[in-house]
Amino acid sequence: MRDIRFEVEQGNSLDGFVGLAIEAMGRLAARRRNGVGELRTALVNRLVELATGPELGAMDLCLDDFRAAFVAPEDIASQYVPAAARNIGVAWEADQISFAQVTVGIARLQELLHAVQADYTADSSDPTNTSTVLLIVPPGEQHTLGSLIVAMGLRRRGISVRMLFAPGLSDLSRLMATNRFDAALITVGSMERVEISAKLVKTLSSLTKGRMRVAIGGAIVAQRAEALAKTGADLVTNDLSVVISEFALA
Repeated sequence: MRDIRFEVEQGNSLDGFVGLAIEAMGRLAARRRNGVGELRTALVNRLVELATGPELGAMDLCLDDFRAAFVAPEDIASQYVPAAARNIGVAWEADQISFAQVTVGIARLQELLHAVQADYTADSSDPTNTSTVLLIVPPGEQHTLGSLIVAMGLRRRGISVRMLFAPGLSDLSRLMATNRFDAALITVGSMERVEISAKLVKTLSSLTKGRMRVAIGGAIVAQRAEALAKTGADLVTNDLSVVISEFALA
């Protein structure tokens, strides 16, 4: 495998490789950094190398590296995983790695997220005292890493999250009949998913008689905000803090 190394960039706009959550969590990380050191390029490069390489137990090795460097789990999730995902996307576009390596790399980053989010217990909190969000990945979306980072960011804020992947009408009907949600978030990574997202917004509104507010975000927000606004969603944004504030989730 080629040696892939990057200089870590802060605050750049993002393409559709990962979607809503990389930008959303980047905003949160920037706002709360307050003295926390900048991303360490060597650790990001090490994460990319292990995620896309052949080593068994690669993410365990990464966790060892992060612990040795005293990097907090929340920083791994909100800073290092997004940076690594971005760099994997750049390497693929530059034909430095194969699509198979991209697939393995993203899967391993998701594995790492699952490992570091074990301490976030909002989903087991008393539902009477906790906001609850339904996070939906529409049918046809291929990348879920961004949604996982969004879910983790919400849980860090004490918000309970239920994730739903590629739901049909019957799935939503059954879920809404037995569960209460304060809001729904739909992630949209491409124009091809706008129409199905509009149908999801309409279905959620119908099932809740218009009571539940819905936000849409994703990789195409900057370029297609007007089209997304026409879906009927209450809010179109890539800023997770805006969603939390506008929907009074925390």
